[in-house]
Amino acid sequence: MFMKVFDCHLHIEEGLDAYNVPLANANIIFNHVSSYKSLAEKFSPYSHSLIFDYRSNFDFVAETVRSKKIKALKIHSRIQRIDDDEYDKVIQHLIKLDSTIPIIYDAFYFGHELTYQPNLKRLIEMATRFPKSKFIVAHAGGHHVLDYFFHLRDLKNVGFDLSFSLQYLGDTSAFIDLEKLLKHTDERRLFWGSDFPFADPKVQFDNLMEIFLRLNYRSESVERVYTQNWKEFCSYYE
Repeated sequence: MFMKVFDCHLHIEEGLDAYNVPLANANIIFNHVSSYKSLAEKFSPYSHSLIFDYRSNFDFVAETVRSKKIKALKIHSRIQRIDDDEYDKVIQHLIKLDSTIPIIYDAFYFGHELTYQPNLKRLIEMATRFPKSKFIVAHAGGHHVLDYFFHLRDLKNVGFDLSFSLQYLGDTSAFIDLEKLLKHTDERRLFWGSDFPFADPKVQFDNLMEIFLRLNYRSESVERVYTQNWKEFCSYYE
């Protein structure tokens, strides 16, 4: 291992003692406002991203955006129980927010509640309706990665967070699709992350490195995916 990484998708509610790759910095994602309120200050050296809780905590979220305390907002349909019809409210609150802050969209399909699974059509609607905002596809679409690759490739304001899928899809046919995404996507739109503690950082680091070796990625490009691309893509405040 030759570099300290920037982890674009990290959770810290259980601490970082078990984190197993050299970490230079990270984007900590808070899926609940309560955990942000209790833990953000403790982990202040890191970038923070906060769930877009437009139902119960819109004013608080809007203030964190205005005060530049967070780098991105996150939409998580399964946690927030957002069905297709509810996206109209999400969009209206994004309009009300009146900001171009980046949006992390959780795109990992899982569980039996199909009503609240990620919604590619609605993601495209938001990415085209708010072209000045950057949208980060968390987990790169999960086992639907090929759909996300084909339908989002011409939207330059959309990038791909590879976290979790680099491990979870490792022994599935979808891993071939993930490699296709890496082969044909502008490297500046690809970001390494772990989704720690829900997946193993080192396993994902190594899996991605193996793909890069097969694709003959230039060493400078490899290093940028692991350390720099997310920060530049999401340079909202700089």
